[in-house]
Amino acid sequence: MASQEPGHPAQRPRRRLLQGVAAALALAGTGRVRAGASAAPRIAHVMSFDSPWRWTDGQLEGFREGLGLPAAEIAIFQMDTKRHASEEAKAERGRLARAFVDGFRPDLLYASDDDAQQHVTRHYLGSRLPLVFSGVNRDPGAFGFDRASNVTGVLEREHVAETLRLLRELVPGWRRLVVLSDHGPYWDAVIRRVQEGVAAVGGVTLTQVVRTQQFEAYCQAVAAAQGQADALLHLGILALVDAAGRPVPYQAVQRWVVENSRLPDASFWMDRVHHGTLASVTVSEIEQGRAAGRLARAILVEGAAPASLPMQPTAKGQPAISLQRARALGITVRSTQLLQSQIVRHYDWEAHR
Repeated sequence: MASQEPGHPAQRPRRRLLQGVAAALALAGTGRVRAGASAAPRIAHVMSFDSPWRWTDGQLEGFREGLGLPAAEIAIFQMDTKRHASEEAKAERGRLARAFVDGFRPDLLYASDDDAQQHVTRHYLGSRLPLVFSGVNRDPGAFGFDRASNVTGVLEREHVAETLRLLRELVPGWRRLVVLSDHGPYWDAVIRRVQEGVAAVGGVTLTQVVRTQQFEAYCQAVAAAQGQADALLHLGILALVDAAGRPVPYQAVQRWVVENSRLPDASFWMDRVHHGTLASVTVSEIEQGRAAGRLARAILVEGAAPASLPMQPTAKGQPAISLQRARALGITVRSTQLLQSQIVRHYDWEAHR
């Protein structure tokens, strides 16, 4: 996606000006953050999704590690937008999350993933509350973050070209790619980045992008691709619903694909590999959280203004392969791939029986 992110040279003068504004806001505050936060700050953490889940739990684990303040009091609100998926439900969960933040009176707000930014974080822009985010797919400007002095965070940027190259190492010669996703608004930006990544990998053609909110339509698209594509790329599967409008758990979506598709497939997150996606160079949830925790520490302990801390993505990606899916598809994983990748040997639904 052609976008200009905060921290880009063209935006640094603006950020320096905002740094001064943020410092003035901090001095005008109660003094609690600067005087006592290094020992035991109060941090409100709003998850877009829920726990237990590898993605959200990993971000929080990394955040605690990067923060490095064991005495910190971290209170958590789970928006759970996998189950509260309609715009009306998300708005209500956002209202409840903001009430939670206001009641907790934190020294810092840490919010993960895009829904929390849309329905919670952006409501505190320009306030005295420091804001740190992680796991954000959209451009920060979509939430007004590029114009605010009290926010910084960690962008989630997929390892598109690397993932497609890993899939080609496993299955040489494939060319035609179909992308499937729900209609979550943050997937718009991801799809643009996928298109750019495909263009960077020679010999790959993006033949179709299928987007739907209906689980049945998603299954139909996977079935139709069996004769029209060589590989699948799965993006949004968290907001699919059945014929009665009830959310379909993403684990059930992935199991259906495993049991009904013979095409090699990829995605960008470790949790997907645990549920049967063949390959991924994953976005590390731990690294996302660690980077956010370091930003929070810089604000709370070192007195840095949020606007002085660049919003940027984590760079580290981890190749991952589902060995059981590879065997089911008749793919032989070479020893070099086994040594260089994180290997998932069983589907989660079988390992947890």
